[in-house]
Amino acid sequence: MTEPTVNEDQNPLTKPKFIISAVVVAIIVALGVILALVPRGGGTASPEPSSTSTGTSSGQATATSAASVCGLPSGDQAKPATTPADTKWELVGKIAAPTSPTQFGPGKTEANGLRSCFAHSPLGALYAASNVAVLSATGKARLVYEELAVPGPERDALLNQPEPQATSAVTAQIAGFQIRSYDPDRAVIVIAAKGSNGALVSVPVPLQWHSGDWKVVVPATGSTGGGQISDLSGYIPWSGV
Repeated sequence: MTEPTVNEDQNPLTKPKFIISAVVVAIIVALGVILALVPRGGGTASPEPSSTSTGTSSGQATATSAASVCGLPSGDQAKPATTPADTKWELVGKIAAPTSPTQFGPGKTEANGLRSCFAHSPLGALYAASNVAVLSATGKARLVYEELAVPGPERDALLNQPEPQATSAVTAQIAGFQIRSYDPDRAVIVIAAKGSNGALVSVPVPLQWHSGDWKVVVPATGSTGGGQISDLSGYIPWSGV
């Protein structure tokens, strides 16, 4: 009796589009964006137009906003138009995270690995989004939900789900960013990452200034529109490795 043959042309698991989508999702997970931000079913996203500008500083953050929980200065409110100068990076697990404890954050690093307290500024939001991504990539997604997400039903729903086990061997490093939008209360930071296989993805990270720190906004739709990109056009290059 002959063994049945499988026609690879009819097997969706062998189709390039499926393989690419799986790689994209694996890299996004490796980047560490919490599960609510992983796009449903993979897919490809076009590079977002850069929203950075060379505008002048508008001074300090609004006086009515809560002060930083660890006393970091608000600093310059202008969105960066170039790679942040003199960025220092440190490895969290195998992934490089930006660090500036007295200027941009994280101003607090706990024994359990939690990295929190970021400046009330565009660069503070950038450092917050990057560190949230790195924390989640190193197995601390639940800690991110609990401590670094805005309270609400979407967050609660995620906390009530079992935490999945990481299965991908793909690793990723931060490669660039966009500040898509920013005001003293809300920001959307787009992180570009490069996988160990060379693939590039972008992931928007929505943030809200809440109780004196930048917190992740868990989207009701379950997706912020991340996906594969062909290159870093429109992104400001920024990496630690």
